[in-house]
Amino acid sequence: MYDVVIIGGGPGGMTAALYCVRSNLKTLLIEKEMLGGYMAYASVIENYPGFPDGIKGMELAQRIAEQVQRTDVDIKYATVKSVDFDSMKIDMGDEQVDAKTIILSLGLTHKKLEVEGEDTFQGRGVVYCTTCDGPLYRGKKTVVAGKGIPGITAALYLEEIAESVVLVTPTDELEAKEDIYLDKIFDSSVEVITSAEVKRLEGSDKLERVVIEYNGDGGSEQVLEADGIFVNIGKKPNTEFLAGTGIDLTKSGYIRVNDKQETSIKGVYAVGDVTNEKYKQVTTAVGDGCKAALNVARYLKRH
Repeated sequence: MYDVVIIGGGPGGMTAALYCVRSNLKTLLIEKEMLGGYMAYASVIENYPGFPDGIKGMELAQRIAEQVQRTDVDIKYATVKSVDFDSMKIDMGDEQVDAKTIILSLGLTHKKLEVEGEDTFQGRGVVYCTTCDGPLYRGKKTVVAGKGIPGITAALYLEEIAESVVLVTPTDELEAKEDIYLDKIFDSSVEVITSAEVKRLEGSDKLERVVIEYNGDGGSEQVLEADGIFVNIGKKPNTEFLAGTGIDLTKSGYIRVNDKQETSIKGVYAVGDVTNEKYKQVTTAVGDGCKAALNVARYLKRH
């Protein structure tokens, strides 16, 4: 039995693992893909302390992962199928493990457009990770369906490698919480189309056309020639498997926590973007992981 099982290897989960082993806790970290979470997909992280010139998301993820791997943390790459919080048993399909406490670092996943042709052309022109697959569209025509900073950063990344970039956003004006991103996009060669949404995707063996529909104006349509569309319309928490388990979730599926990162079930904690906390940053996830681990150690001393 493990003192603590951490589900999810993003910045919050990895930080929690580091602090748990420092407290001499037998620790298991379960990650379904690769350590780093969505942090690893960021082209550059400019606001992480200690890197005045910024750092690539993948590099930061690898550095933290290497630090974790040098400790006594057990790491398993598997998908958690279900969790029984009464028995504190985690089911990974072909294996089950028992835990005294659990830290949920489940992260987010990209929302889909939910339009005609999206599933047909997934992997053949429909892209959800810009930095992962962007290089495949060097010298090609691209469209970004997005809003806010994620949409802007995807468009700016593609501007450096693609023949053309069109950013389609549903709002009347392009919005970003930090003006520096607006300055960059308007100084770029990216064409920005506002008040419009993707209606359908067309092509034969691969994506060839993106059909957009303007909000209002009688719902007029425009056809954009494109080899690839990069979807950045938001994310949703990976909490579907928690439904009915007793974990208190918001209407949007985020895990409710208190200032100790405790969930509605004793001995179960949550950290990072999957929580109902307002700010979704690498730095806040790291802080969450630290707090959760320290509170887990205190909890186990009392129980």
